[in-house]
Amino acid sequence: MAMWENTTEAHVAGNSTEADGAGCPLWAEPQHLLFQLANGCFLVSYVSPNSQRGLLVLHAVLILGFFLYSMWGWNVICAPDIFTWNFLFVLLNMGQVLHIIYQMRPVKFDQELEELYKTLFEPLRVPRLLFRKLVSPEHAQLVTLHAGEAYALQNLTRTDRLGVLLAGKCNVLADNSFLHSIGSNQFLDSPEFESTKATAEEKFKVAIIAASQCRYIFWHRSAIEYLFVKEPYLATVLSTMIARDITTKLYCMNHKVVTGRGSALDIRLPSITSSLSSCDARSPRTRAVRSRAPAD
Repeated sequence: MAMWENTTEAHVAGNSTEADGAGCPLWAEPQHLLFQLANGCFLVSYVSPNSQRGLLVLHAVLILGFFLYSMWGWNVICAPDIFTWNFLFVLLNMGQVLHIIYQMRPVKFDQELEELYKTLFEPLRVPRLLFRKLVSPEHAQLVTLHAGEAYALQNLTRTDRLGVLLAGKCNVLADNSFLHSIGSNQFLDSPEFESTKATAEEKFKVAIIAASQCRYIFWHRSAIEYLFVKEPYLATVLSTMIARDITTKLYCMNHKVVTGRGSALDIRLPSITSSLSSCDARSPRTRAVRSRAPAD
């Protein structure tokens, strides 16, 4: 308390000096070491990098700084208000540290979902927490198909879902004509999902049959569109992947698009729309390619 009285007297003396208009002829002695160390911690915390680990370092060093400040207020200048405020800041930053550590915890998936994440979603920088939300039972379902079973039947199955093949192989058929195959980590029905956004009453124009035992994950249209509203970044990523998958499927069927004379047609040419219109409508393979191509 003697030190507190000396500080008060110095403060009063300083005020009287300022009242005389003399400014600060005598500077006070430097504060205690705890005060200097606390401000040093603040300096270190504010130069931490702008990343998740940087935020962790920032709040951890702020905890140390505010703790030193509270000790300075309690033991050196004996100011309970300084101690109380700084100790409150310690508790707040401890809560921030716990929250960041919780966000940084490792998120693991089953082997098939882990492979799906690393193949499609990790290159596009989708966080694991967001991917876990996408594949959670609340939004997605995992299904097993045996060889010969159908994911979709031509003119029977509605296009009200989006599926990704996790393991196995499926064949796409139109009027019993083989169009192309679908492998692991590829969308099963991206053309149908993209081309029938306006209505869910449309039917598949092709059949998708399992060529071997398959495992796939799918989302109902209503569930995934609701998720897109809440997670716009995920909506952008999936739209990009769907567009790329549709392009890959069209290239796979490039050699099957033929004109009425039987010559091959390159779907990458700008005149593809008018050329497809002039193709022989009697060709089942041509009709199948049209059915797999997304509508404008």
